[in-house]
Amino acid sequence: MFELFKKSVLLGMGAVTLTREKAEALVDELIKKGELAREERTTAIDEFLKKAEEEEKVLRGKISAEIEKAVTKLGLPTKKDVERLEKKIDDLAKKIAKSE
Repeated sequence: MFELFKKSVLLGMGAVTLTREKAEALVDELIKKGELAREERTTAIDEFLKKAEEEEKVLRGKISAEIEKAVTKLGLPTKKDVERLEKKIDDLAKKIAKSE
């Protein structure tokens, strides 16, 4: 029961924005309502924060993948493409300077 409640709260709060203060307030509220024992406070806070961090990593990965797809679909150059072109330009500039 607590796991289901915890997941729904994390989703509702936006796991990415969960701070220690918010986690503490949430756990204190659960303790007040009798849904969590006082002895479990520290563990519950740590679990909330750990889960929020995991969710943030997953979300960042999904966002990165979608951005990469959009960049590819639009035909925009990546940082790697620009660096490769800069190197070519530098190499050509050196060759021109040598031949002059």
